[in-house]
Amino acid sequence: MVTLLIVAALIFCGVSVFCFYKANYCACTQAGQCDNPVNHYWLGAMLNALISLALCCFALHVELGTLLWLTLMGSCFLGAFISAKKTKKRQCSKANSTNALLAGETN
Repeated sequence: MVTLLIVAALIFCGVSVFCFYKANYCACTQAGQCDNPVNHYWLGAMLNALISLALCCFALHVELGTLLWLTLMGSCFLGAFISAKKTKKRQCSKANSTNALLAGETN
């Protein structure tokens, strides 16, 4: 039972981080349309984080559950950050190789 609650909390952490990054992306690309705090992505991020916190606290009581939740959220944010960095680097290297082909240069 405890393991299932922790796995469910991890899933909700992941969804919360996804919504948070999606809200930030939306706010950066469509400024003025979706950067208010009542946006669906912001609400989704906060609601999923609260559900995850509740599941962790229910599984391991308040003190250990809160520490577990902080660890889960930190891990999810770190994973998403590393993934975004690698994706951005991959896109930059593709753009550089395309620019070299258009200019007639060699790599």
